[in-house]
Amino acid sequence: MCSTRPRLRDSCCRFFPGDSIRSFAPVGGGLTNTNYKVTLARRAAPLLLRLYQRGIAPAQKEMAIDTLIASRVPVLHFYYLGEDNPVTGHPYAVLDWIDGPDLQHIMPSLSQDRLLAFAEKIGKVLAAIHSFMFEIFGFFDAKLNVQGPIDFDRAGMLAYLDQTLVRGAGGERLGRPLVDALIAYAEKNGDILKDWLVQPCLVHGDFNAPNILVLPERDDAIAAVIDWEYALSASPAMDFGNLLRPPFDGNAAFAEAVARSYVEAGGVLPKDWQRIAQLADVYSFADFLSRPYVADVVIKDARRVIAKLVAE
Repeated sequence: MCSTRPRLRDSCCRFFPGDSIRSFAPVGGGLTNTNYKVTLARRAAPLLLRLYQRGIAPAQKEMAIDTLIASRVPVLHFYYLGEDNPVTGHPYAVLDWIDGPDLQHIMPSLSQDRLLAFAEKIGKVLAAIHSFMFEIFGFFDAKLNVQGPIDFDRAGMLAYLDQTLVRGAGGERLGRPLVDALIAYAEKNGDILKDWLVQPCLVHGDFNAPNILVLPERDDAIAAVIDWEYALSASPAMDFGNLLRPPFDGNAAFAEAVARSYVEAGGVLPKDWQRIAQLADVYSFADFLSRPYVADVVIKDARRVIAKLVAE
């Protein structure tokens, strides 16, 4: 990709006539797409150039979500989306650049009090995300039409585990003993999922610390929730399950602060919400484990979290 950078500059600069590139640097951290920080000579604020590796549809979906929720949820603003580029052929977008770290990056330096302050802000953001309602459960197309319906109850989970972990590639990565234990757990406890299957709503699908950008110098404000490629119409339990994975899973005060803020902002939680969220998070792990390419760290996390779940 290094040899393509000078030509990629032209792809970005064409949308700002009369301007020139002052700096152009790759940005680490993305597992799916390729990102560059771009600084223009005549524009004070930097920009983000993103190359989408999975085609135009995820990019169009992200831009549609930005348009839908930007008035309530902090997100990256899209200035332009192109279906392809003359250098790599990938779809690409020009977006806001947020000059702040993600929450995971600063977590080692956070005191418990400061972390709990973040928890309250996260609860409010989650309530805002989940305030966007849809008619049925399912995946979005590029225009946020819901392709469904999909069952997120006990029967739906068992069918999905069969698809991804029994007949799919995920089972080999997770290991047969753990797959069998997970299926047995879902058969026994899966009925609790129905307690959080109310009105289908917008779910981020990958809501965790690396996807929450913050501004420490501005009272730890949440600057943006990023990477909406896996968003869907589903139960809020899925986002709570994703958020409360390690390292947050052992922090009861953090979970309580998120929940309290979420309810105060208008969100609704069932009585056994943490247990439901833990089980709902299995959908996300099963999805990632069944993909053609999976990072070793994802497999390791899946084994650890699922082993803890079934042991309980």
